[in-house]
Amino acid sequence: MARLNIVAMAALGNAPASPLGVTIEGAVKPDTTVKWQAVPGAAGYRVWWRSTTAPQWTHSRWAGSATELVLPGVVIDDFFFGVSAVSADGYESPVVFPGPAGSFVAVGDPAPRPAN
Repeated sequence: MARLNIVAMAALGNAPASPLGVTIEGAVKPDTTVKWQAVPGAAGYRVWWRSTTAPQWTHSRWAGSATELVLPGVVIDDFFFGVSAVSADGYESPVVFPGPAGSFVAVGDPAPRPAN
């Protein structure tokens, strides 16, 4: 198990940072547009999507060095979306979901409740 963990850590260590600012658009449209900000060290990006009931990513499309990809015929309501950055050597960052859930930043603590 230790060897597997070392290999996984090395792969993540060689991967570029995860993309930033991932957003999706496509409400009331037959297509979905995924956008993100470029990150240093990325030779390209891969857009991932899966059914809302699927436990693993089932579809992907290579976007090259673009920071936007339109997925024709992929309806925004039926899938989860994500983007990963890929190095020139093929190492891939973790997939980032659009919005605060995938931004890896704290959204803040909820407001304190008033004392009774």
